Amino acid sequence: MTAPANALPPGWWLPFAMAALAWNLMAVLGALASHADASHAAVHPSFALTLLGFVLQYLPLSLLSLILARHAQGKPSTAWFVALLVCVPLLATWQGALDGAMRGRDLGSPWTMLAQQSLLTWWFDFLLLLITFGAHLAYRTWRHTHWQTLAGQRAQQDNLALRLRLLQGQLEPYFLASSLAGIGQLIRSGQREQATRALVRLSDLLRHALRSSRADWQSMADEIQFLRDYIALHGLCHEAGAPVDWQLDPCDWTDYRCPPLLLFPIIEQAASTAPQPISIAIGRSGGQLHIKVRCAQLTGRGAADMLAALRARLAMLFADAAALEVGHEGALTQIRLAYPEAQHAH
Repeated sequence: MTAPANALPPGWWLPFAMAALAWNLMAVLGALASHADASHAAVHPSFALTLLGFVLQYLPLSLLSLILARHAQGKPSTAWFVALLVCVPLLATWQGALDGAMRGRDLGSPWTMLAQQSLLTWWFDFLLLLITFGAHLAYRTWRHTHWQTLAGQRAQQDNLALRLRLLQGQLEPYFLASSLAGIGQLIRSGQREQATRALVRLSDLLRHALRSSRADWQSMADEIQFLRDYIALHGLCHEAGAPVDWQLDPCDWTDYRCPPLLLFPIIEQAASTAPQPISIAIGRSGGQLHIKVRCAQLTGRGAADMLAALRARLAMLFADAAALEVGHEGALTQIRLAYPEAQHAH
């Protein structure tokens, strides 16, 4: 939906309100100073009349601020400087007419009122107008720069979100290919009943994987359950499945967030490397979730690509707030990762 042609520029009211407030504040301060000086004289005007005179004196500047806030767009051009030069005599004429009216004198022609203004008055009026134009230009420049910064941040966030979706989407075919390969092996070996059970479990896991790969977050309990089901499926597809030792802190893991399928690439690599025990420890401390996986040594291009993708995903999600460490102890690989603890919305 496009805005109508006569719609006000976005944010016009803020610079005008600030300018109007500044001019009225100057009017009040000027009236206070003028009234204090005049109080020593035998006859002096009331403060209300003095304030009215200053408010009327700055009224053209408030109106000019409104015009600049509503209609002056973009960078300064020749029109800005022409308007500045035209406004100087207009402001001087207004001040001459106002001064004559307040003193009860005959106003005369505009040329007469201009001629009565001193060079100091001309210079002061030019300075006031220059400040007015400069303040509006500075505000527009800041707002344009601010919008550009926000647009750049949004573009960067969109790019990171797209890359994250691609990384998560890659898990679907990877998971499917790995599982189907195991089921195919069962069929080839004649274990049809076991293959049927594996297909049923694979169907359940695929529904979870499809749902998770299109979500930004899931609960840690869902991640743990998915891994348990995948390990069970892996055990059906391979007669000698890898035993898994779970070490979970005693808490309700449905209350904590986890990026979908975060640990699956690690467990898949560990389960397919060799039927060696896998240890998975998940805990909380210092405002972070800590996950430690110990398994048979992960080597080769597949493991390196998996760890690189996991590191990139953590960086996109948490920037420097997440950590991933990989170490080797003899024939074992130990992977430690941590990311900021956050509540999961049920």
